Amino acid sequence: MAGLLGYLSMLSDDISSIASKTMVTASKTFATSFDDIGLLFDDIATYTKLATIKSTGLVIDDLAAIASFTNETTSDILKKELENANSVEELKENIKKLSKQEQEKVKKDLENIRQTAIKEAKRKAAKRELPIVYKIAIGSLKNKIIIIPIVLILSFFLPWLISPILILGGSYLAFEGVESILEKLNKTKHHEENSNENNLSSSKLEEKKVKGAIKTDFILSFEIIVITLSLVESNDFITKLAVLLTIGFIATVFVYGIVGIIIKLDDVGFYLQEKSSKFLQKIGDVFVASMPKVIKTISIIGTVAMLAVGGGIIAHQLHLLNFLHEIEKIKYLGITVIFLSEIILGLIVGYIIVKIEPIFVSLFKKNKS
Repeated sequence: MAGLLGYLSMLSDDISSIASKTMVTASKTFATSFDDIGLLFDDIATYTKLATIKSTGLVIDDLAAIASFTNETTSDILKKELENANSVEELKENIKKLSKQEQEKVKKDLENIRQTAIKEAKRKAAKRELPIVYKIAIGSLKNKIIIIPIVLILSFFLPWLISPILILGGSYLAFEGVESILEKLNKTKHHEENSNENNLSSSKLEEKKVKGAIKTDFILSFEIIVITLSLVESNDFITKLAVLLTIGFIATVFVYGIVGIIIKLDDVGFYLQEKSSKFLQKIGDVFVASMPKVIKTISIIGTVAMLAVGGGIIAHQLHLLNFLHEIEKIKYLGITVIFLSEIILGLIVGYIIVKIEPIFVSLFKKNKS
């Protein structure tokens, strides 16, 4: 279960960051007073451009982007000003010359356009979610196709090497877990790298996140395959191969099936929002509004799970927590103590790696140059 949560954590982080890239600053506080109308215009232009233009590579004027979201409920005042203005700056200046009542109408129109743009951006982002999960799932299957023969060969010729590889894998998961925590606290260089992701195109960001998810999947898949092999070690080669292939396939379908279901819950919300029933619309609003919280919760739980998995692998391979075996016999208390001990071990190992990583990166760059 911890391994599964680790998967979900990495995937929820990656997929939600790709989706949020399309929306850019959805969590940003927008101006509510007309004095800040310039900021409101800038945000509308940002949303509309990214949601409807950037992916096609076309360059369209901001006014056209804003105008594309007007509808029958938009006031004639704003429509007229959009037609007469040659630029967003000119539109801002013209609106300031309107009466206070007309300005209030325009302000309301702009807020409606902003909400429509955000909703459209979310829909467009949602359409990319399943294709992203599919890419990662295919990468996961490829990982297992690579891992299975490697593990079988190692178990036959170099069985002693599997333990060090598992320790390295556990250390990597612990590193990812600690780095994720520090990143959320804005205390790692990777926070700056993530800020630079705003400069990447949607396709480039998607490619980067998919590769990152597949890399983490490789470590977790290796663990699954090794554990499975240990359960059928006494069987013949054909049986081993058949079991490993079956478990590898089932694990991939199960994990990414769950991920697919979770991330498409907001689509159910979008569907209900289109219904005529106010009650169904409210339910749809709840679904859509709750998804970011669900993703965030999975991410937090999954980060803890990765630390537990990483710490657990290291502890098991190096027999570091053997002194707790007596406590383990005490039903719930024993399980809790072991689980917390593995998390703490994961935190310690992960933090040490985070601190020494820049040294090795620097040495690698020097040797490469």
